Amino acid sequence: MDRDAWRKKFEIDLENKWISDVWNFSVDEHYQERMGWLQYGQRCYARFYCKICRRSWGSSKVHISFHMRLKRPTGAVRMYVCKQKCNKCTAAKYEEPTFLVQNIEIAICNLVNKITQKFYNLHMDNLPRSFVTDGMQDGPHDYSNCEGCALGICNNYTDIQYSDKLQIFTKITNQGSKQMETKFPNPITFSYQRLSQPQRSAYLDRPETGVKLLWIVLLIVCLLVIVWLASLYS
Repeated sequence: MDRDAWRKKFEIDLENKWISDVWNFSVDEHYQERMGWLQYGQRCYARFYCKICRRSWGSSKVHISFHMRLKRPTGAVRMYVCKQKCNKCTAAKYEEPTFLVQNIEIAICNLVNKITQKFYNLHMDNLPRSFVTDGMQDGPHDYSNCEGCALGICNNYTDIQYSDKLQIFTKITNQGSKQMETKFPNPITFSYQRLSQPQRSAYLDRPETGVKLLWIVLLIVCLLVIVWLASLYS
């Protein structure tokens, strides 16, 4: 997977938004939850290549997880792409996907729109774009060989929410004629509770806002002093 292509596209798109904060973009080698960070997920089309049997397959349900945080003047995005195993090899390992250039551009465009909307209260330039495919998919989604399903995040995080874990829920995945129950943290309940609280506007974090508030406080103090002096000489 071309990590530099993702990072460069992110930097270009964010620069076009005229945002003064500095954002760092990186790709994680392993998936991990980040308490207090916002998480946004997309399910994209990509192709996989098995290093054992040389087989390739396409999937439109490749989960991409983005963790985001802004501590002005620095923001951070950590991306993780879920892998898949070959269903023909018994000793198969998780393989990284290969993305079309168009899908990298679409995924980053959707991500940047979410960032500007959530952290800067800016209107989204356009609706989330759909991903493109380069051929037939190999049947329905292979739950038993999907890393996202194993982590319990494949069908979650389709919109921005807090990634903090709170409850445990039972996820059922099909494996042939069997059904395997696996317990995963459920972030949805907690994200609803967190997002239902009043959110701090990004406007309050601007330096010029703090200066204006300081001047208002000084003006009120001066007026009180003048009133007090006037009462002494009256």
